[in-house]
Parts: sequence; C-alpha cells; structure tokens
Amino acid sequence: MDIDRVELADCGSPEKIIAEIMRQVPEMQIPVPIEELAVAVGITDIHRLETASFEGGLVTQPERASGVILVNSRATAQRQRFTIGHELGHYLIIAHQPASTGQFTCSKADMAIREADRDNRARRMEMEANRFSAGILMPLARFKPDMRNLGTPALEHVFTLAMRYNMSKEATALQYVLHQDAVCAVIISKDGVVRRIYKPNRFPFIDVRVGTSLPTPSLSARLAGDQQSDWDDVHAGVWLAIAREVRHHSLQEQAYRLHDGWIMTLLIYADQDEEEDSDGQISDAYDVWENPRFPSRSRRR
Repeated sequence: MDIDRVELADCGSPEKIIAEIMRQVPEMQIPVPIEELAVAVGITDIHRLETASFEGGLVTQPERASGVILVNSRATAQRQRFTIGHELGHYLIIAHQPASTGQFTCSKADMAIREADRDNRARRMEMEANRFSAGILMPLARFKPDMRNLGTPALEHVFTLAMRYNMSKEATALQYVLHQDAVCAVIISKDGVVRRIYKPNRFPFIDVRVGTSLPTPSLSARLAGDQQSDWDDVHAGVWLAIAREVRHHSLQEQAYRLHDGWIMTLLIYADQDEEEDSDGQISDAYDVWENPRFPSRSRRR
C-alpha cells in the first residue's frame, strides 16, 4: 500500500484525512488492513503488550516523522483494530500533541468518548481519534452502499456488517445508526439495565437514562430466553418523552440477546407529522458524528 503523506499534511479533520486516504487507495481492501495502512504512513512497529494501565498508546515526535503504536494484547481482535485506528488518528492529525512529550496513552474510557466541549482540548483529541478510527475502519464510501444493499434496518444487518468489516457489534451499531437513511437508535443493556445509548441528533430524546432499568412495556424488557426477538410496534411513549395518548407517534423495536445478560435493542422512529421541505423531502441537518433521514417505510409484522 502506497500513501503520499504530503497530501495528508493539509487535511486537518479526521474526515478529510480519511477521504484523502480513500482517494489514494480507491480499491481499499475490506476489512481494512489497518496494520498495513499504519506502516504505509510511517508507523515502524505495533507493539502488543499485556497491561491494565491503558488500552493503547503512541510514541512519536511533534513532526510525526515516524511512530510506534502500543496495543493492549488482552483485548479482542476487533478492539485491537479499533485501538490501532485510534492511535493512528492521533498520529495523522498533526494538531494532536500529547501532554507528555512524544507519547499518548489512551484508556478504554478515552476510546468511548463521542462528544467534547471545544475548550476541552484533551477530550476533543480523543473524540477526533475515535472518529478517525471508526471512519477508516468502516469507510463510508464502502460502508453506506453495503448497508443500503442489505435493505431496511435490522439488527441482523448490523451483525453482518460487523463480520464484513471485522469490527465489534457495538462499534458497527454506532456507525449504522449514524448513517442510516431511517431514524434509528441502538440501546445497549445488561441484566435489564441500560448501559449505553447510541443515536443521531435527529432521533427524539430518549426518556430512559443510562443506569436505569429498561422500560417495563418495552419488547427488550420482555425478551426471554430467545436470542432474537420479532419486530414489535410499540407506542413511542414507552421510550420517548411523548404522552401515551398521542397515538400517531410510533416506534418499531427489535432486540437481540448477545451473551452474559447483554441485549442490543434497535429502535426505528416514524412520525406522521414530519414536515416536508419544498422538494418533498424531510428536512435534515446532518452531523457526521453526532447526527439521518427517515423515508416512508412499511410496518413490519
């Protein structure tokens, strides 16, 4: 793989760097060979070690002449791929400079950061590194066509894409809901308690907080020993801050039991009162990291 790093130098954002890499390597192999890519841009070694103190690290110089990536060898193969992508983001985004000279050390919590205030430089660097990792491992030029070819949203499609891109189900689910044409959200729960919520800004406010129980009337809370549920039409008020008597708001819910009490839930939102713009399309302001569109869709049975 040949990468001209001079062309990357003026690409300040994660998305611009990814776009330039994909321009230079239009036939990028899927799953993305992230270690080969790292070598192509100047990483001289990827060192795996057993550690409980951090998930990944980068040793380099301010000018990024070369670098060494450190990876927690205890992590799953998919987690290690994301970690390499994360540290590669730090390496390629020149504005990222570590607090201690020449070295980034990133925790598992750092690799879960999805938002940051503009004045929180350290947190913003971690968010951008995460955006880079997700974007280069699941490049939208390839991911979105693959996703659309699978058809209307479903958890089995998330799992199919996770296998194709050699990513974790959870990381794939986040990319999936951010870039679906339908307005979707994914809820991750364990033993009936909500642990994480992934949704674009266009999805309405979910009136269930992390750390609280799944709402009792939800399909997810009722999921028994079956590994995967059928689709269920539920009133939006089960999950959203919408009065139960407002009947025209509906959600479709699907749940899948993963392992050890973990459940992944997919919610699809339809609002019959959506206002259309002058072109007859639902208006949308899309943000690549925090923010998709809902075309007319038949109800599942």
